[in-house]
Order: sequence, then structure tokens, then C-alpha cells
Amino acid sequence: MFIRFVDLPNVEALKFLFILLGMAVCFCVNPHALADDQRPNVVVFLSDDQGWGDFSFQGNINLNTPHIDSLAQRGAVLERFYVCPVCAPTRAEFFTGRYHPRSGAMGVTEGKERLDLDETILSERFLKAGYATAAFGKWHNGTQFPYHPNARGFQEYYGFTAGHWGDYFSPPLDHNGQSVRGDGYVTDDFTNRALEFIRANKSQAFFCYVAYNTPHSPMQVPDEYFDRLKSRSLQMKHQGRPAEKEDEAMTIAALAMVENIDHNVGRVLKLLEEEKLLNNTIIVYFNDNGPNSFRWNGGMKGKKGSVDDGGTRSPCLIQWPKKIPPNLRVKQLSGAIDLTPTLCAMAGIPTDKDQLDGLDLSPQLTSATAATLERQLYSHWAGRIALREGSYLLDADGKLFDLIQDPTQKMALNAQFPDVVERMKKDVVQWELEVVAPAKVDARPFTVGDRRIARTELPARDAVGKGPTIKRSAAAPNCSYFTAWKSLEDRVVWNIEVLEPATYEILMQYNAPPSSVGSWIEVTYGDVVIQAKVDKEFVGKAYGNENDRVERHGESLMKPFVTLSLGRVELKPSSGECRLQLKEIQGNEGLEIQGIEFIRMP
Repeated sequence: MFIRFVDLPNVEALKFLFILLGMAVCFCVNPHALADDQRPNVVVFLSDDQGWGDFSFQGNINLNTPHIDSLAQRGAVLERFYVCPVCAPTRAEFFTGRYHPRSGAMGVTEGKERLDLDETILSERFLKAGYATAAFGKWHNGTQFPYHPNARGFQEYYGFTAGHWGDYFSPPLDHNGQSVRGDGYVTDDFTNRALEFIRANKSQAFFCYVAYNTPHSPMQVPDEYFDRLKSRSLQMKHQGRPAEKEDEAMTIAALAMVENIDHNVGRVLKLLEEEKLLNNTIIVYFNDNGPNSFRWNGGMKGKKGSVDDGGTRSPCLIQWPKKIPPNLRVKQLSGAIDLTPTLCAMAGIPTDKDQLDGLDLSPQLTSATAATLERQLYSHWAGRIALREGSYLLDADGKLFDLIQDPTQKMALNAQFPDVVERMKKDVVQWELEVVAPAKVDARPFTVGDRRIARTELPARDAVGKGPTIKRSAAAPNCSYFTAWKSLEDRVVWNIEVLEPATYEILMQYNAPPSSVGSWIEVTYGDVVIQAKVDKEFVGKAYGNENDRVERHGESLMKPFVTLSLGRVELKPSSGECRLQLKEIQGNEGLEIQGIEFIRMP
């Protein structure tokens, strides 16, 4: 464009020049940036332990999911979409756009679920771009600041940071780093908070992450949903090998929990429509892994924990009426690692694509004629690796399958295609050397004293119990506490790093029967040694299983605990073992400990 400034009055010419310069500056800062009124809102739903087949739009007539189905009808379905076999790694891949071993999220508890602090994650990208950001529900990528969601780009957080909780009705929760009590059934509660956030931020672009922790066990759901499901007969059953027996009570509970999720997704969709936000809101729905039990799942092999299709395949539904055509079915091989580059591209937010493993799939989502991209997609868990390429799957045992012709993985093709098998095996070895091998044994300490928050929680799940009598209340550490703490040789140990020099008060949450009153506790950290006397009895009553629909097998029951101040100490930035032990024991019943807290004094 050529402008003849001589044709404009001097003042008008200067004004026009400034406008052009401003446009140029904006383009240089971010050539992809969208105007404020064009930026899409983003709402991401992530369910926990829901299977590929736990939707009525997939053909499952055991349940009804009309609101989630509507996303498939009004938007796109990524039909060949893959996540990790378990919770925290999938969340890491979603947030980073990178394979989970690169980001440090190599486990699901005891700190192994944390995202490395040098990772730039999706919420941080949206916050930097001027979006209002919030997360509601299960975080599962770190508890202590700076791993906490409020330190990772979320301005608002309400939920719990562990892998699961032991009771889903008004449990203890975290609201922006402070302990609070939930209000009702967790899925309903998280949705209530998400609705409040959307209403409060409807006049600006927002990124709202709603991470439901259902249908993960314990299997708890309000009567309305359970009674409706238990009155039906299951018409579609698990189709695996005879040894993989379906627990029908578990299936009914899980599907009832999914119908509750669907109801809550519908509440969000209704609000977006009422506020006239639906047309320019990107809505994403996907699962974090395969189903947590053997139930109808399209006949696919495996469930949660498996790198086969049954453990890693999830539908991914993406609706954006303004850009994505309805009823679009995308055959592109895709995964959780693709969501960061794709959402950023659709929101006009730049990414360092050379640092990401994921692909920008926005062309495939906005056009039915976009080319299919050739790519490889790896699944990894517990030392097992599967590779997908085109229609092929090379499973963790080195067997080759054509998933288009044989989605149930019944006919290995190694004899027909030995060259393909050999090449893909070499690719797996190379990927393992590049991605998995550098992930060292997790030695990251638990951080204490981040300047952004006065309270640091060190729960029992993050500790190691050592000694002849002490044990966890359940095998899964997430919501467990230590019990039978009654030997002078017992220890509770956290590997910590103190970030800020300050005076800290150390608090301990405990249970003590009357006979244990008078016992002495010692806490040791480096040269610091303090002792405190247990001067109050408290016997909390275990609860949680009264709401179970099926017997729990891994989750601890819940208990109330009381707090004992262990004293105040001056600490400098340092790292090492923080150790609790008994110095004097009264009685032989022992103590129970839920965790400790460091409170930085003003």
C-alpha cells in the first residue's frame, strides 16, 4: 500500500503515521496476535479414568451422555487420539506439548508427578497473552510452591493437588494455596466454581481448565445417578479375554459417575450459551487414560496402566462454532502432546515449536480437506514403550498390528512385515535413548518457603516411612497417612529445600490415643533439632467408605487430625532431610501422622 501524505492535512498525516507505526509494532511483537474481541475463550474438560467407550456417541447404550455427545455433533472428534496409561503423565503432556519423561513427570505420587520448573506450560502461555486463567479440580502435577497451580500460570485454583482423594463429598480442598472444605459432591462443586469464574470473566478472554477426578475410585456418586444406572441392565459388556472378568458393580458405578460428569458439562455449555460466549469459545473434552476396570471399550486390548490401545486411546472432542465445522471426524494420528501447540495456534499465541513434540492440528480441525500429517507417536509407562505410526502399532512386546484392520490387536503381522518391525524397533530404541534415558532417578526436593505463600504443606504422601512398625494407611500414597508409629526406630522423612531465609513454625497433624499422651516428638533438619510433647489426645474416626458404591481396594479412608506446634526455627536457604522421630514413647498404641506444615513468620 502506498500513501501520499501530501494529500492529507499535516495533523491527520501524523495521526495516520502513528497508527501505522503502532500496527507495525504489534505485528513485530506477535505476528499471530488476535484483537481482543477476536480471541477465543478456552474451556478444557479432562476426566479421570474414563474409557474410550464410556460415551453414548461411541455407541455405548449402557449410558447417556447427551451434552458431551453434542460436542462431537457440533464440532470435531479426533478419532485416533492417544494419552498416557496413567494420570499425571497425561497432564504433563497436555500442559507442555512434550513427552512426559522430558518434563520430569515420571510417576503419580511421592513427588514423581511434578512438572519440572523450567517447563513453560499452557496456562503460563495463556496468562502471558493476557487471558484470565483458572483451574478447578485435580491438578496432580505438584503440591508445594512453585509447583502449585497458582505458581504455574493459574490465577485461580480450587481443587486438590494429589492423584486422588478418599472421599468425594465435601472433602478437604485447596483454594489458592489455603486449606478449605469442599461443598458437596466434588464434580458438582468444581463445576460451580468454574461457572463463577466464567461469569466473572465473561467480558475478557479466559482459559478455564476443569479437571474432574471421576470416575477414578473410590466409586462414589450421588443417589440420583447411581439409582438410575443400577435400574438398567448392562447390554454391552467387556469383550476381552475370559481372564479379564468384568465387575458389573464397578461398571455401573463408573457409568453413573460419567453421567454426572455429562450433567455438569451441560451446565457449562448452558452458561456459555446464555452469556452469548459459545460461538467464540473453544471447548475440549478428553480422558487422561483408559478405563479403570474391564468394561465395554470397543473391544480394545488393555485398560488403565497399559500402553496398548485400551489403556491409552481417548476420544478428543473439540468444539469451536466460529471456526470448526460440525460433525468433523479427524483421522489424523494425534495425542495429548498436540493440544498445547494446537490451542495456542487457534488463540494466536506463539510457541517455540522446535522445543515441542506435539503438532499444531488447527488446519485439520478447521478444514475437512487438510492433509493428514505423517508422524510417530510413542506411549511409555513403567519401562514399556509402544509406537504408533500410520495404521501400525508396535506393542511393548515387539508385536506389530494394523489397528485399522485389527483394532483388537489379535493378529500380529511380524512374519508378513519383518522390515517394518525391524525399523520400528530401532526407532523405539532411539526414542528411549533420547527421551526416557535422560530422565534420572527423581532427586528433586520438596520446596519449602516460596515467597509467594506463607504456608507449605508436606503431606504424608510425599514422605518416606522407615522403621519396624510404621506403615501407610493404604498402599496408594495419595491420601494416605502414617499409622502404627510406635518405635524409637521409626522415621518419617521428607527431602526438602528451604527457599527463603525466615523464622518458620513447624506444625504436625496427628492422632493420639489417651495412652500416647506424653510422648515426645523430635524434628531434625541439618543442625536444627527441636522437640515437642504430645499433650492432647485425639482419636479421629475414619470415614469415607460409607459413600462407596463398590468396595475400595487402593484408597485410604479419611480421618480428622489435630495440630501440634513443634516449635519455631530460624532457617536459611538449604536442602536436606527433614526427619520426624519419637524420642520418648508412652503406651503401646502408637501415633498417626497426616503430615507437617512450615509456616513462614512475618
